[in-house]
Amino acid sequence: MEEETRYFYQPDLTGTIISWCWTFLIFIAGLVIWLEITHFQWMTATLFAIFVILVFLEIKRRTVLVTPSKLTFSRLLQKDYLVIPLADIRQPHFTKHTVTMTVNGEVLCFTFSQRTVRRLATLIKRRQTKGDH
Repeated sequence: MEEETRYFYQPDLTGTIISWCWTFLIFIAGLVIWLEITHFQWMTATLFAIFVILVFLEIKRRTVLVTPSKLTFSRLLQKDYLVIPLADIRQPHFTKHTVTMTVNGEVLCFTFSQRTVRRLATLIKRRQTKGDH
């Protein structure tokens, strides 16, 4: 039986900035409508509710499921998951909060907590040393 662990992540810096800017744009639109009309109305409440839902999803929905053989990244608004077999990972690079790897010629970068980066580094390096023998 494969051991599974789930961690939270954010995509690369550019993708994260774009995603959060669009999310805060919804909040600002609700605020502008509220201040323009000078009283709270259903449109403002709807935009604030959408903002809260998106913030919740952006924090809780972006997870990576780590098994001994693969990494499965769930995405915010996409139905298809990104599945990366550990055997396909080339040139992993770990910094304090980021993991950068090359998979099938594509460079992928993800942001994690420090503890998660250490665990992923251990798992990927262990898997690569097993594959080398």
